[in-house]
Amino acid sequence: MADGAGDAGLRRPPPEADRISALPDELIQSILAWLPSTAAAARTSAVSRRWRGVWTSVPELSFQVDNQRPLRADSSTAEAVDAALDAYSDSATLNRLTIDVVGGTSPPVSRVDAWLRFASLRLAGELHLSLPGCAPVACRQTTAVVLMGQLVMHHQPMMPAIPAAMAFPMGSRMQQLDLPVCERATRIDLAGINFALRLPAAGTFAALRVLRINVANPVRGDVGHLVSVQCPRLRELEMCDVATAAAGLSITSASLERLVLRRVTLGINGRIDVHAPGLYYLALDNCGWSAPATITTAMLAELIWNHAYNPSHHNLNGADRQIYRLVATYGSNVVALFTRFDAVDELCLRLSMPLKGEQYSKFLQDMDELPKTKALEVKGLSTKRHLEPTMLHLLRKHNRLTKIKVDLFPANPKEIECLHGCGCVPTESWTTDDINLDSLEEVEISSFTGAPEDINLLKLLFRCRIKIRRMAIHTPSNISLSQDMQKCIWGLARPHCIVLEFETTQFSR
Repeated sequence: MADGAGDAGLRRPPPEADRISALPDELIQSILAWLPSTAAAARTSAVSRRWRGVWTSVPELSFQVDNQRPLRADSSTAEAVDAALDAYSDSATLNRLTIDVVGGTSPPVSRVDAWLRFASLRLAGELHLSLPGCAPVACRQTTAVVLMGQLVMHHQPMMPAIPAAMAFPMGSRMQQLDLPVCERATRIDLAGINFALRLPAAGTFAALRVLRINVANPVRGDVGHLVSVQCPRLRELEMCDVATAAAGLSITSASLERLVLRRVTLGINGRIDVHAPGLYYLALDNCGWSAPATITTAMLAELIWNHAYNPSHHNLNGADRQIYRLVATYGSNVVALFTRFDAVDELCLRLSMPLKGEQYSKFLQDMDELPKTKALEVKGLSTKRHLEPTMLHLLRKHNRLTKIKVDLFPANPKEIECLHGCGCVPTESWTTDDINLDSLEEVEISSFTGAPEDINLLKLLFRCRIKIRRMAIHTPSNISLSQDMQKCIWGLARPHCIVLEFETTQFSR
């Protein structure tokens, strides 16, 4: 056989042909955009000379800045970020800029200021800047599901956990970072800003739809003026672990739809006033526990309220008496919030029951004021002694439920259990004869450990008149239910439940 006869059916391009270099710029840019970082895109210069400068026109730039040595594969130095921004093509359109600083100390304020100035001039899309004050945590959720005896494993990405508020000096010597006006930016995410963040007093963020500030202390300037006047198209404002230098927060916006305020520190005697007719999602969480708040909206659908509620100081003007979802923490006059609504499609209660008999009786009376609901979620049942009678009380009140979710993770693990026979729980409250849950379809129980109290909760549910389609039992990542325990649970559920699932969840609270 002649040399090369085995390759007779193959057509080889001439040696001088370079198909990689012949690809159009648009296709090369699309390929580079799928790489995990701009550093990885720049390294593709080794593929072909033709590719050498194409990365400078990619519409998305992403940097993970790590001052630790040695650098990880996809990490860059702050100097490399400077060089990349300087090399970026003047004719390219930048749709997204992500700079994530992890490890070590924050870059000098002058360098971060230069990054923001570049964004203000070149960006026509999303800006994501994260400094070491709030390094994002990569989390994943691993779920093991047993469906009718079959084991299935799947993985889901989890949202990063929000860290506690960082404390920074409030003195005049603190370095200041200026947020420039970004006229074409559609989204700005700022996290871990360990400088004093000064907002612009003038100029328009004409295209901005989303503004998120997570961990910044202090924020100087008027947030209310920024949202009300300088951001005419803003739909979402989120501030978490933020201390403001202003005395209060006053917002008037025709475009605002979502407002999230978590652990926002206001000035002395500060108050919150929001007039946003299109606002449908509001989360007010521990912003000066009793700070006065007036929210005016006719579109409210979801409300998260971890705040005192006194009708003389806290008002939800214009909101309907029936909303889609309400999340509330029991305590400090929150009963008045319950009476504000007649019905809620999904009701989530964060509870920490008192131990003393009189207080527990008052707690049960307050639970009678809950609005009607179809889906009930209960968290923070910190006293095992009160778990079963409390659930029974809630089930009597809401006998048309279609879904129940119970999180057994204790709100206060150090809380001392009351003793059996203490007299704080009436004996007659344990009966299930008058509880009919014929509308119930799903039950989910989280933080299930297999402890006797957890099993008793299952027994209690199945003593009621109940026939459900699905029950899911979630265990902590460090708990694995034995086969015998699973068989025991299935034995309890079989007459009442069609599908039983066991799931192991890995996450940090």
